[in-house]
Amino acid sequence: MKIGLTQNDYPIRRNILNKVSGCEYVFLRKNNNLFHSLSTVKKILFRKKSNIEGKYFFYQKPKIDILHLYNDINYSSQKWVTSFETLVPRFIETKNDHQKTEPQHIHNTKTEKALKQISRKNCLGIISISQASANIQLELLKNYPEFQEIIKNKLSVIHPSQEVIPRDSGEVYKNIEVFNFIFVGTQFHLKGGVEMVEVLKKLRQKYNFKLTIVSSFKTDHYVTKVTEKEAQETKEMLKKEEWIDILENIPNEKVLELIKQSHVGLLPTWSDTYGFSVLEMQAAGVPVITTDIRALPEINNENCGWLIHLPQNRLKQALYYSNEQKEELKRTLKEQLEKILEDIFTNPQQLLEKSRNSLKRIKENHDPVIFSEKLNTIYSKA
Repeated sequence: MKIGLTQNDYPIRRNILNKVSGCEYVFLRKNNNLFHSLSTVKKILFRKKSNIEGKYFFYQKPKIDILHLYNDINYSSQKWVTSFETLVPRFIETKNDHQKTEPQHIHNTKTEKALKQISRKNCLGIISISQASANIQLELLKNYPEFQEIIKNKLSVIHPSQEVIPRDSGEVYKNIEVFNFIFVGTQFHLKGGVEMVEVLKKLRQKYNFKLTIVSSFKTDHYVTKVTEKEAQETKEMLKKEEWIDILENIPNEKVLELIKQSHVGLLPTWSDTYGFSVLEMQAAGVPVITTDIRALPEINNENCGWLIHLPQNRLKQALYYSNEQKEELKRTLKEQLEKILEDIFTNPQQLLEKSRNSLKRIKENHDPVIFSEKLNTIYSKA
């Protein structure tokens, strides 16, 4: 069976590429997408780029059996599947609905047409990578009752697969003299890096530890709204701290080696659709401190790690839109993180048990073989 892919970026490699044995994966030409071509023409003629996010339509039908998209909708007659991390269609008209204090959607024709495409027989299924995202999808469908049941029946939740990363955790957690913490996240500010460092600086007076930060300090424009200049200033300030190691743009193999040398992972994030670094840490038997937004409580808990409970709406989205909400989020994050870290330092014996439970959770919930079987069941509908 030939599976057509439109991109070769991290989400595709992480969730789709080479996940089903016996399938041949074919990368399709970008200029075969009508919406991409229209955007290119508009950019040349009017020096203005169109928003083509979420759309795909073939000029020429490629020689594939199934098109597997990520966050996108297919408008051609080709049989297709899409995986998504928040919802589909991912339009300006839909992608921010769940972030409001009280989630709400404004009915529109563009979204209606997209949902009609999903309802058609050539759409074999839509795959949410978490239950939290599935709930956001179901919330959208309430506004389009004519498509609600048929799309609900096509919706499945398949958490990403994760290979076990070998490590002797018994040896790692024996007689800890210096605690090694690790933070992995491209967007340092968005992932709670600033609050994390503030808490750790305070605890440096009492405990002995090191922090490894793997980040490019990329900015975000929708949550923290930190400028590139501010992000670089933060990075330069952190480089002056002797207890912090900063690494940028290193291969994943190097990241995994650093994880294996760590005692505890940190992801005190403000916003995240999933948390793939959490899976990699758990797969090496490294328990993680995370917030409890979106998919994170589905992959982390008090049995295998620690949760920071943030103010959030009913779709598990952290509340950070007003200045008051941001200040409350920061205060809550720092207070709870400090309590968790104090507990880790004074009760280090808990680390080995959480390490074992982390690894057990990965084996039970992210088995690559089971993931492949679930995906193949959807492909077989073709």
